[in-house]
Amino acid sequence: MGSVQSGKTASMLGVSALAIDGGVDIIIVLAGTRLSLWRQTYERLVQQLDSGQEDAQKIKRRLLCPPPGIALSEQTHSLATTYRLPPAQVRQRLSQGRPLIIVAMKQTDHLHALAASLRANVFSVVKELGRTAHMLVLDDEADDGSILDAVVESSQDPIYGRLKQIPRAIANLWDPPQGSPDNLFSTYIAYTATPQANLLQEDHNPLAPRDFLISLRTPLDVGHPVDTTAPGNLNAPRSSTYPEAEGIRSYYTGGEVFYRRAKAAKLCVPTTNSVQQDLADAVRAFLVAGAIRLHRAGRLGPASAITTQFDTEQEAFAYVAPPHSMLYHPSAAILDHFRGAEDVLLWAGIQDRATARNLLDTGVARLPDTLVDDLQADPAPWAQWLDKYVASARAIEDEFDVLPPKSFPDWQTVETLLVNEMIPGTRVAVVNSDPNADDRPAYAPSQDPGTGKWRAARDISTIFVSGNVMARGLTLEGMTTALFQRSSANPLADTQMQMQRWFGYRGSYIELCRVFTSSDQLALFRAYHDVDEAVRAAITERMVSGAPDPTVLQGLNFEATGKIAGVGNFPLSPGARPFVTVINCGKQADPNADVLADLFARPSSDVTVANVLRGRILNVPLELTEAAELLDRLTFSDYQPGREGFQADIWNRVQARAHAVAPLPDPPFYRPPVRYGKGDVPRRACPYAIAAYLRLWLASLTRSITGLFVTGHPGDLWSYADLGRKTVEQPRFWVGIRYGDGAAVSNSSLARLPFNIYATRKTVAGGELKTTWGASDPSAGPSQFRGDVYFDYYHRNLAVPMSSDTAWRPSGSDGQILFYVNQHPGDLYPTVAVGVCLPAGGPEQFAATRAGVAIVKRSLP
Repeated sequence: MGSVQSGKTASMLGVSALAIDGGVDIIIVLAGTRLSLWRQTYERLVQQLDSGQEDAQKIKRRLLCPPPGIALSEQTHSLATTYRLPPAQVRQRLSQGRPLIIVAMKQTDHLHALAASLRANVFSVVKELGRTAHMLVLDDEADDGSILDAVVESSQDPIYGRLKQIPRAIANLWDPPQGSPDNLFSTYIAYTATPQANLLQEDHNPLAPRDFLISLRTPLDVGHPVDTTAPGNLNAPRSSTYPEAEGIRSYYTGGEVFYRRAKAAKLCVPTTNSVQQDLADAVRAFLVAGAIRLHRAGRLGPASAITTQFDTEQEAFAYVAPPHSMLYHPSAAILDHFRGAEDVLLWAGIQDRATARNLLDTGVARLPDTLVDDLQADPAPWAQWLDKYVASARAIEDEFDVLPPKSFPDWQTVETLLVNEMIPGTRVAVVNSDPNADDRPAYAPSQDPGTGKWRAARDISTIFVSGNVMARGLTLEGMTTALFQRSSANPLADTQMQMQRWFGYRGSYIELCRVFTSSDQLALFRAYHDVDEAVRAAITERMVSGAPDPTVLQGLNFEATGKIAGVGNFPLSPGARPFVTVINCGKQADPNADVLADLFARPSSDVTVANVLRGRILNVPLELTEAAELLDRLTFSDYQPGREGFQADIWNRVQARAHAVAPLPDPPFYRPPVRYGKGDVPRRACPYAIAAYLRLWLASLTRSITGLFVTGHPGDLWSYADLGRKTVEQPRFWVGIRYGDGAAVSNSSLARLPFNIYATRKTVAGGELKTTWGASDPSAGPSQFRGDVYFDYYHRNLAVPMSSDTAWRPSGSDGQILFYVNQHPGDLYPTVAVGVCLPAGGPEQFAATRAGVAIVKRSLP
């Protein structure tokens, strides 16, 4: 698990280099499901792993497939030619211990062609080697295409039956139906920033994670330092970030920076109700940021670079300003991308939509001079961005201890650069899967075949309008500005996390970065980051201490992934008013009566409402720990869950995340009666799970645990809460006994208490209560009894809420544990039932579950 635009490809190439150094014979890099991504990764591999001129010496040291002349050619080649592995060269390289390096597109036809080439030209050579051969398969963006979910499979392959084509085609590289050499050993490593679907998929996917999970670290100013003397030492303390000595220029600027640490810098800008106004604001912000960056660079700007020729490629890089990019994401629809690009040009002054579209079709749609006239006529909305960027820089410097402070040009200098360079030199382009769109950004200089001269890269300053294609690995260099107008009725965390292309290594100009999107979308992005950090912490804890597998997390208003069918939502909180319906049999003495009798040996008082004795209540409420211990003391002959199974796993996983923040003084959270084994199937309203929840609440008061929301306020994140205030507002629990209209209890330890307890007569069938809290009276007046869920309010002389759209008690209020002593005339002994009322404001977690485990609707209070 990496982070979005954090360097996963660099890690993958580093692993490849180590593997080659270690004698691995065959390296296969699965590089994206689209041609543009395949070529982007291929170019990076050639530059960073296989660098140097393609001379005879280089050719002899490895076999690269496909060769650059085919992989980067604009001509169409057959897949058999693309993945051709000449047997003579294969034999020569493998016999000399030289590697085969293969970069394959993750598409079934490509994979089948590569598999056929391996079987025909490599496996026979491997068999003859007389030694073990090793193959390493690295799957980039492994949650894209490599997930198997037969329920949602749209295309059935007649050869492989109900198995999805891409995962099976990948596995066939080393395990084809025809078999592979006995001396060939293969390792498959999947890379992704969003592993939700990988972790949720069933084990029948041959690519499901089985052996290890690793969380890659990113550089920031906090975290445990990397043990450079033994980077593989799993006993060393590990965190999701590590301190980077070179400072903010080398920091990874992901969600932690955009949504948390740099909040005062206002990098995230909520959009308005006017699409036109938001577009204008974003483009102005982008162009002013570009002028500031250009002034700092002191090189040729984008307009001057268009007409300048260079003698060498190196000069075209060295003398021109670095790329400057903006992403405009209007929606998922391809037609909206072209219309969005037209809107940019229309706002800039192009006279009509047809002219704008014609410009886009030429590939050189640059901002018109009319935008210069607009700037000079009314510079105020432009100049305000210089002031905003200065304020952002000061906030960034304060948060990250940046010295020396950033310098800024005056407005006159910025305006001159806007007029002469940024506006006339900025291109508008559409990048999507439409054949009329650009294939991908171009950041490399180009050579004129006639003169031999070099020109600067095409995309020195570009506004890219795009959609889903930008969510999978394509990198926008020098990106400062994003306008994200997309919305979804069913947001998916993994998909939208990948769309945040503003993440990356932007520390050197982070004060100039802006994300324009709605307040609701910003809240989703913050939540995605929070659950992402939670999964990362869980994987890290598993690496260093053998913690359980991580829980895939989602929210009440978003799902983890759409790649797995039937994903349920399992909340951690027991709800606002859980009632334990399991009850012991009245034929034997109930041990819970002894628990209750022992508790009410403490001072207590009658609760009388409307001249009717309603019950008894302890004079002093219980603290969180005491309440948890009380619930754990309850025992039931027909309900004894254990410390194994789904519920136990959920609690062990959240406990591991809490422990990762700070060691827990009194683990575990969940303490069911069966210490070994699964025991009975856990219930939703389980006293031991409620007790675990109260312990989690207490632990969360001193720990900012990621992946937790706030009950009653499902959009609020626990890690953003004021823990000092949460500590002051932590609930206590008033414990009462609700009387019924039955006889006074006489034949149990409860009869020895100095007050009479009148039994309830709730219906019981098969060891289950059929009624819980009893009748309530919403129309009850101030002097009448409204219902059992407000029992303690009457003791405390508090006003009972007269109406509410939620079952939760208000945040900061106390809770209640209410017992019922139930006995019918035919029962030998009274039995004890219990219900709990919880206030809002506690921790909550929504675990994604496979089909059939648990589904919670979004209408939850």
